[in-house]
Amino acid sequence: MKSLVFVACLGLVACAAAPEKLDEVARTEAARLVRPSKSLSSFAEYELRPIVLGSAVQGDAKKIAESAILQEKLNSKIEPLLAEWRAAPAGTRAGKLVVEPQLVGLRIVSGGARFWAGAMAGDSEIDLDLQLTEAGSTGVLAKVRIARGAGGYAGGWSVGKTDQNLHDYIVAIAHQYLIDGY
Repeated sequence: MKSLVFVACLGLVACAAAPEKLDEVARTEAARLVRPSKSLSSFAEYELRPIVLGSAVQGDAKKIAESAILQEKLNSKIEPLLAEWRAAPAGTRAGKLVVEPQLVGLRIVSGGARFWAGAMAGDSEIDLDLQLTEAGSTGVLAKVRIARGAGGYAGGWSVGKTDQNLHDYIVAIAHQYLIDGY
């Protein structure tokens, strides 16, 4: 019996988003996305705007709360990167890059729903468009869709941990995409 409990606990721990796994997925997924039409290192200033909520997210309090978690994670991961880029020697860099995340779709199954309904609670997903523009210009340098999902069965076995990890994966992919474009 103790062995069974140990194996179950080990399985739950394995569902956590390990940094190595996040990095691996981020590199793979970011490499699939279309590169910006202009190198991001050519800009002198950088701005991360707040997430714009799509119509599928607006008006739903739970989705708005989940989008706030995503915004917080984006800020904590991307703002330091942009600060590092701003601090680089100016040289011939000019202009301002605007990074605008747009939350197109979001469904995160809660831990409670996972506990009571398991896989029957359905899948979780986040669809985020990342749009890069040059301030003062009407041209879009890139607009890519970053989408990840967590299957109902994985969510059921992890009691919702794979659902909650989606935020981390989306942010890691966006972060890696910006690095690759620099």
